[in-house]
Amino acid sequence: MITAPRTTGRNHPVTTAPRAVTPEDATKARKAIADLEKTERLITTVLVILGVGGLIFTAVNVTLFAIDHHTNRGTAWMLDPLVSVALLSVLFIDGKLAAHGYKPNGWPFALRWFAGLATWLMNCWASLYPDGVFTGWPDRPDPAGLLLHSVIPFLVILLAEAGAGYRKFSTGKKTEHKAALDAFTDQEAARRQAATEERKRREDEQRAAAEAERQRAADLVAEEKRAALEARKAREAAEAKARELEATAELEAARAEQARLDAEARHRADTEAREQQARLDRANADHAAELERRRILAEAEAQATKVQAEAGAEAQKLRAQAEVKAAKDAREERRRAAETRRARTAETTAVPAEATAEPTAEPTAVLPRPTAETAPTATAEPRKLTAVPTAEVDDVRGAEAKRKQIEEATFEAAVLIQMDIAPTRKDFAAQYGRSETWGRDRYADAEQRMSDDTDFANRVTAEADNRTSILTADEDEQVPA
Repeated sequence: MITAPRTTGRNHPVTTAPRAVTPEDATKARKAIADLEKTERLITTVLVILGVGGLIFTAVNVTLFAIDHHTNRGTAWMLDPLVSVALLSVLFIDGKLAAHGYKPNGWPFALRWFAGLATWLMNCWASLYPDGVFTGWPDRPDPAGLLLHSVIPFLVILLAEAGAGYRKFSTGKKTEHKAALDAFTDQEAARRQAATEERKRREDEQRAAAEAERQRAADLVAEEKRAALEARKAREAAEAKARELEATAELEAARAEQARLDAEARHRADTEAREQQARLDRANADHAAELERRRILAEAEAQATKVQAEAGAEAQKLRAQAEVKAAKDAREERRRAAETRRARTAETTAVPAEATAEPTAEPTAVLPRPTAETAPTATAEPRKLTAVPTAEVDDVRGAEAKRKQIEEATFEAAVLIQMDIAPTRKDFAAQYGRSETWGRDRYADAEQRMSDDTDFANRVTAEADNRTSILTADEDEQVPA
């Protein structure tokens, strides 16, 4: 609740009972303040208009009065404007300051009335003393002239005095309305603050409730896990106990069965010792022969399985060695071809200029593409890549040779990516006599082509599978039988 000040008839502020300022009251207060300010501007405008009009009206009479009393014509016209401006200034300033609670003292009062009376006397002198003789109190004044020349000066003085009172009243009312607006602003700020605090309190409560709910849920989950763990332990203990009891029962049953068989055997042996001795001996001999035959067959089968496994391992080893030899032969073939090309290049360089002008029929050298036979064996660790030597690359000229090299390097990078073998880009590029940036470009091209070109991706996958199978064979070969 806000205490809004108000003014009494004498513009003294008093305090009313606390009340809430509604938005309608605030709107009315704003409109009232605007209306009061408009009225103040109207009072000032009327005072200025009346003062300017009075100045014009009285200027002629005062100028003639000054000329008649031996004042230069060039400066006689300045007398009335100066006195009127002083009068208007003191009236206007007193009215403006009165709106702010100013109470003029003796000097503004004396200036105001001196200027006003001076203007009035200079206008009315001819009407007070028509014969030009000063006799103190006028004995033959001109009433009509006095009235005519007194209206404007007294109207200006009285309007200024009234304007001061109007401004005081307007200031009091604006103070009251501004107090109501300030009360409304404070009330709205307090309401927003209360709403903000209430919202924050609700958010804190909701956050605390959510945190408590999460804690309860976490406790419940932990309790369920603990119960499940205890249940599983109990079940495992019960199963272990059951297995132990079952094993004990089976052992007892086996012992009982064995005891029964032993008893029957002893009974038969006692009752049929002499009659069945020969038959038992023969049966024992047949049984021993059968066991020996089965043992011999088992040993033969085991020996055959071992021989077969050794033969398969040897065949696989020979196949891997053949593939490695083929790869070495292919590299040797490429080396010889490179040496041949270098020899041909040297011979071509030695030919005179007239002979080199003729076109040569020798085809452009094409770098071989790595295949399952020529590709190096993949290992589980990063390895040195078998690639074209730097000298050979430098000897091969033309855009076709460079394109072939880039194609080969891109394919090799794709195979290494597929096999999850990741040498550094610098090491990869060094195998081709190139920079690290060139190696990064080849890896980027390989990833792009594997995602865009299905045929390229299939070829890469087949090559990677082939190298993986060779790696598996080598690892199996290293494992002792």
